[in-house]
Amino acid sequence: METQTVFRGARIRLPWLFASFLGGVGAFFIISGFEDSLVKFTGLAAFIPVIMGMGGNIGTQSSTIVVRGIATGRINLKDFSRVVSKELAVGLMLGVIYGIFIGVVAKVTFFEDVKALMLAISVGLAVLSSMSLAALVGSMVPLIFERLHIDPAVATGPFVTTAIDIVSVYCYFMIASLLLGF
Repeated sequence: METQTVFRGARIRLPWLFASFLGGVGAFFIISGFEDSLVKFTGLAAFIPVIMGMGGNIGTQSSTIVVRGIATGRINLKDFSRVVSKELAVGLMLGVIYGIFIGVVAKVTFFEDVKALMLAISVGLAVLSSMSLAALVGSMVPLIFERLHIDPAVATGPFVTTAIDIVSVYCYFMIASLLLGF
């Protein structure tokens, strides 16, 4: 089996990676918008990579499972609600588990700070929301692209990663702002 040319491969991936680039810039602006909160409680910054990473990982896992299912014929468009609800349930379950884990890490790390409990809850809820939404988006996007006759194997990854990065940091800072009183 012959693969596509380098130029064709780059051309097919270019728009989706550009969308990813724009999403990264969007995440930058969201984080910059909460600069005052970061100055007030610098511990917030330490958890951004974990929250984005956990969401990105489960989003990638969900999308890979769905793309593989589409490619092998085990999943088709009529399975939309069944597939999406199953992946959402997995995301919620794992989000609770890892939200508790990272919340404990936050509490133990910043135990001397008066707002440590609220930080721990903020981080835990952010991981829960990030992982749940990522599983939801990661399972929906390939099915939507398949419906639109866009190759989900090429388009899904950058789209899901970008969406989850933006949603994760936004949710995190909104939850932290509410609970920490910023």
